[in-house]
Amino acid sequence: MSRNSEKEAVQQLLGSSQDKNEMSRKSQQKRELKMWSDISLPISLKDSLARLTKDDLSQIRRHYQITGVSQLKKGDLIEVLQSKIPELVDNMFLTIDQERYEMIQKALRHDGVVVEPNLTNNQMEYFRNCGILFPGMNNGKKVLAMPEEWMKILGSQTDHSKWKPIIRRNTEWIKLTHGLLYYYGSLTLRELLAMLKKYTKKEVPVSDYLSVIDHAHFYYEQIMINDEVFSNIRVLDPNRVKMEHQKRKILDFYPFSKEQLIKAGEPNFVDRNESYQRFVQFLRQNYEISKEDADSIAEECQFAIRIGEGPGDILRYLQTMLEFEGFDTINACMEKIVHLMNHTREWFLKGYTQNELVQIEKRHLQPSPIQKNNVVDIQSRRKIGRNEPCPCGSGKKYKKCCGK
Repeated sequence: MSRNSEKEAVQQLLGSSQDKNEMSRKSQQKRELKMWSDISLPISLKDSLARLTKDDLSQIRRHYQITGVSQLKKGDLIEVLQSKIPELVDNMFLTIDQERYEMIQKALRHDGVVVEPNLTNNQMEYFRNCGILFPGMNNGKKVLAMPEEWMKILGSQTDHSKWKPIIRRNTEWIKLTHGLLYYYGSLTLRELLAMLKKYTKKEVPVSDYLSVIDHAHFYYEQIMINDEVFSNIRVLDPNRVKMEHQKRKILDFYPFSKEQLIKAGEPNFVDRNESYQRFVQFLRQNYEISKEDADSIAEECQFAIRIGEGPGDILRYLQTMLEFEGFDTINACMEKIVHLMNHTREWFLKGYTQNELVQIEKRHLQPSPIQKNNVVDIQSRRKIGRNEPCPCGSGKKYKKCCGK
C-alpha cells in the first residue's frame, strides 16, 4: 500500500471515530431505549432488521460494504440486506477476534439467545451492525438474539476450522496493538506495522490490519486515531507524546517481551508492579479505604505519571481525595509517590521507567532528555517546615505549594 493510500485509510478511520463522538447524550439515551425494545423469539433475519431504523440499517450496509443501495426506502433496503448478509459470512470472520467469536458460539450453544450479556452498549451495537446478534427485551430480561438464518449457516454441522487461523491472527494483532499503545502511548502506523512484524515474525498486510483494527477500535474503545498516529484511549495529547519520542531518537523503544504485550493488551489491564502495590498498601494502612478505592486512586496516580505530571501535581490530586493530618503523613506519602514515579513505565520515555533510564545514562555516560524532577532521592526525607522548599521540587515554599 502506498503512503497516500495508507493516509487515506487512516483518515477514513479517523472520520468514523469523529462521527461517533458527535452523538449527543440525549440521542444516546433514545437509542438505548430503542435497543432494548421487546423482541419475540425465535426471530427471522427479516424481522430482526425490521426492528431497526433506516440509519441502523445503513450501518449494517456499510459494515458489509454493500454499495448502490443507499437511496432505497427502508423496506427495500431490508430485502437487500436479508438476501446479501448470509452470503457475506466469510467477510465477518475476516475481522473478528476470539472474544467476539466466543460470543457468537455462546449464542449457538443456547438456541440463538444470550441472556443478560456482559457487554457494553457499543459492543451490542457492534454485533447488531454485523447483522448477527440483535439486542432486545424478552420476558423482562435483556437478550442478544441470533436470527434463524444465522443459526442454520453457523450451526453445529458447519465446519469453522477455515476461520480459526484468521481469528487467531486477528486476536494477536489486536492484543499486541493494545499492549504496545498501553506502554508507548502513541505510535505511527509505520511504527506499529514494524513492531507487529517483529513480534509475529510475519509480514502484516496493511489493508487487512487496518480493517481489523477499525472493528476492534469500535468494539473495545481502547484506542484512538489522529491523522496517522494511533494512541491509547487515555492519551491526552498524542502530538506531545510523539514529540517526546523524537527527543530521544537514539533511545530504542523498551524491549518488551511478546508475552508482556499480550498481557497488557487485555481489556482493563493495569500494570500493578511492586511499587504500585506498595502505594495501595500505604493508602489502606493509613486511611479507612477499601481495596477497590485504593486501587482506583493508585491507578489515577500512575496515569498522571504517564502523561508527565510531577510529584506536586499528584500530591495535590491526593489532597482532593484524602485528608492529610500533618507533615509526617505528607512526607510518607511523598516517598511513596516518588517511588511510584521512579518505577512507572512512561509514554514520554518510550516505555522505560525513570530508574531504568538513569541506569542507561550511567552506562553510556551520556545524558538523554528526561523530564524535569523525574528522579527524586527519597533517602533524606524528613519533616517539612512550612517555610522550607516543597518536596515536590517546584522551588516554592511548602506553605505556598502542596501545603496550602
